[in-house]
Amino acid sequence: MAECKPAWLSATQFERGLAAFEAVLDAEGFHPTPTAAAEFRDPFAPSDWQDFLPSAALQPNSVEQVQAIVRLANEHKIPLWTSSQGRNNGYGGAAPRIAGSVVLNLRRLNRVIDIDEESAFALIEPGVRFFDLYDAIQTSGAKLWMSVPDLGWGSVIGNTCDHGVGYTPTGDHVAHQCGMEVVLPDGSLLRTGMGAMQGNKAWQVHKRGFGPSLDGIFMQSSLGIVTKMGVWLMPRPECYMPGWLTVGKEEDFPAMIDALRPLLIEGVIPNQPMIYNAVCAASAVTERKDWYEGKDPMPDTVIDRIAEQPGLGRWVMRFALYGRDGIIDRQREIVEQAFAHISSIAISFNKYDAANLPELENPHERVQAGIPSNDLNQMTKWYGGEEGGHIGFSSVLPVTGRDMATLRDLVRAKLEAKGLDYSAACIASGRTLIHVALVVFDMKDAEQTQAAYDACKALVEPAAKLGFGEYRAHLDFMDLVADQYDFGGHASRRVHETLKDALDPNGILAPGKQGIWPAALRDPAARNK
Repeated sequence: MAECKPAWLSATQFERGLAAFEAVLDAEGFHPTPTAAAEFRDPFAPSDWQDFLPSAALQPNSVEQVQAIVRLANEHKIPLWTSSQGRNNGYGGAAPRIAGSVVLNLRRLNRVIDIDEESAFALIEPGVRFFDLYDAIQTSGAKLWMSVPDLGWGSVIGNTCDHGVGYTPTGDHVAHQCGMEVVLPDGSLLRTGMGAMQGNKAWQVHKRGFGPSLDGIFMQSSLGIVTKMGVWLMPRPECYMPGWLTVGKEEDFPAMIDALRPLLIEGVIPNQPMIYNAVCAASAVTERKDWYEGKDPMPDTVIDRIAEQPGLGRWVMRFALYGRDGIIDRQREIVEQAFAHISSIAISFNKYDAANLPELENPHERVQAGIPSNDLNQMTKWYGGEEGGHIGFSSVLPVTGRDMATLRDLVRAKLEAKGLDYSAACIASGRTLIHVALVVFDMKDAEQTQAAYDACKALVEPAAKLGFGEYRAHLDFMDLVADQYDFGGHASRRVHETLKDALDPNGILAPGKQGIWPAALRDPAARNK
């Protein structure tokens, strides 16, 4: 039956394990071949790549089925790669780090269990998409807003567990998570925080319990499978005021970042602003061929022409203000004053009664109001149209102009050396910027596709030497990114491996995720035996 399998198992052993999985699932949840599991491949990987190919996919519909699958995986020594919706596009999608792993996809665990308007939280399962939570809030009539990323098709829990962000004041999703239920690698069930006490009333409102906090070890993790999570929401504000800031000159960009920093730290701008360069902004609504037909990286003369279009600039920042009428009017004044010394900056705002929002046509305004959308899924079409792909190279840095300029120059130079355009989206949150280089390529062009992967890998070490680490990484260079976290002779890795060996001695949960390998697979040669 099996067309591929973990290298250390015989075909007979693997098929015996698949038969055991089949016995605990219904037909809708059992996909026993790579062909049946094709939707869980990396959507942007070349069709002939086999490195991250899943052997099968399982879709349980209950926590009890998840527990049974994990116990069987231990018995049969079959590695599982967990995904919620499986939309981690740009980083490998739902594909496993090691070929032959079985994808454990949790889309069918899709209940919104509770929406509490008094304390402004929801309790959800991993199959709940941002669209689903939004619909549930609207149906409930609760006067609550949620946070959403640019694309609403993903899982709320999946996004949070991979350190994802959204764009309302609760957009730091990790910070606004409270209480988890987790299936451990032995199949037993854990509840974190106050949930460790049966019947506790504070599970979704108080993050800490009694003793060390455990939630963090289940994020970007291979130590457990999150099956429930509390998510904090925000009361619907009186007014909503989305804003746009454009920077006309590239040389003014570092000063703009320095002017932004105190507004974030003081909370004047309470959400997570998104800052795009001109190429990225153009890719949201057009394709590259609309601007330039050359095979070389887009020249500055063309980028300047993009920047001259209405509403654009060399850099564009979207952000929003939320709150009571007179207060946000004063916040608007403070924002305008903060950037007044930079001559090439222009700022505009729209103001809405949050209780009576019109049909917002601009997807950026919808996202910052917590309304899910997929309208910004255009960017991957920059080179290849419908067959465009992208990789995210996502580095973290302080909100300072000097650091932003240093990283910008490094990334642009490395991408252009491979013949690729520099497209960047920067997410600002408090004291932090996440610089996401959208490394876009045409999947039909094998040479360009390889150049994109090579460019990302070529950036990892130089960025680390400058003090910039990736917070998220594609499967193809997870190990390389993990190697850069080297303080104390890789002390962090040793702790991760100690936890892995203690909680998952058979190494069946997501081996290799974030560069953390179980003992039996730490030698790369063992992964192919």
